[in-house]
Formats: sequence, C-alpha cells, structure tokens
Amino acid sequence: MASSYGKMFVNAILGAIAGQWIATIKSEVEVVKVELKYKSQRLGLGAALVVVAAVLGFFMTMVLIAAAVLGFSNVMEPWGAALLVAGILLVFVLIFALIGVRLIKKNKDLFPSASIERIKNSV
Repeated sequence: MASSYGKMFVNAILGAIAGQWIATIKSEVEVVKVELKYKSQRLGLGAALVVVAAVLGFFMTMVLIAAAVLGFSNVMEPWGAALLVAGILLVFVLIFALIGVRLIKKNKDLFPSASIERIKNSV
C-alpha cells in the first residue's frame, strides 16, 4: 500500500512538473509571436524609410540637373536657388537613409533570441 502512495506521489510530482513546463512553453510561444511581430514591423519601417530616401534622392537628382541647366543658361541667381533646394533635399535623404539603415540593421534578425534564452534557463 505504501508503494502505491509513493507511485501516486511521484506521478503527481511528474505531472505537475510537466504541466509547468508545458505552460512555460506555451507562454514563451506567445512571447515569440509578439517579438517577431515587433521586429518585422520595425524591419518594414526601416525599409520604408530607405524607399523614402531613394525617392527623395531621385528628386534631388532632377533638381541638380535643373540647376546645371539653369546654371549654364543664366550664370547667376536661378541656379543658386536650385542648388539650395538640392542641398536641403540632400539633408533629408541622409537623415531618412541613416535612420532606415539603422532600423534594418537593428531588427534584421527575425530570431526570438530573448525568448529562446528564457526557455533554455527554465529547463
């Protein structure tokens, strides 16, 4: 009779440990989903900012071409204004490109490293 209680006790302990382990895995899976969603959103935002920088770079090129044409046709004032606009666009291109590249580098790995570490530590 004592061995029967001992088996029940061991089974209860093993069941509780397994239940706790399954609950931990389930909660970590949910954390992984949230982490992957966040990183993919940041990756998308970084890519969008790089696209914005590319579009602004295209317009800057058009302005520089217009500045060159105006510079050769009228040796002074109109091309100076065009160069100023191109310089301002260049600043925006650099800002958007740097922010976008930094976001992409920071979030390029869609690997839930924090969750995997927590799972390793709990096992």
